[in-house]
Amino acid sequence: MNETPTLAVLLRSWRARLQPSDVGLPPQPGARRTAGLRREEVAELALISPDYIKRIEQGRAHPSGPVLRALGEALRLSLAEYELACHLAGLASDRDGLVPQRIGPSVQRLIDRLGDAPIAVSTRPGLTSTTTTCGPP
Repeated sequence: MNETPTLAVLLRSWRARLQPSDVGLPPQPGARRTAGLRREEVAELALISPDYIKRIEQGRAHPSGPVLRALGEALRLSLAEYELACHLAGLASDRDGLVPQRIGPSVQRLIDRLGDAPIAVSTRPGLTSTTTTCGPP
């Protein structure tokens, strides 16, 4: 069975592959029960709360663009990994950063009224939002 991993699963695996020394954190005495970085360490690096990271990893929260970017930097994600995280979070990019890949209800009503007319939805003039990839973290 070839199942697509969720953002929650991937974040846990990306966290597990890093050690504190890999990201410049000082070693802590004693044995570590967690393989890789603890949520608290990722939270410190990404400047977000450990509870929010826990909720994302449990699939109970959906990160915004800035949060996802901070997690990508903290976890040292490659561009391909970051783009996958963006895709799984339902985010696309524009030239200035991440934007939701959804349109508002008022725009949807306008599209519905146009019938079969060809249309393109953009975030601002000259920029059509048709991509599902994100810019670099």
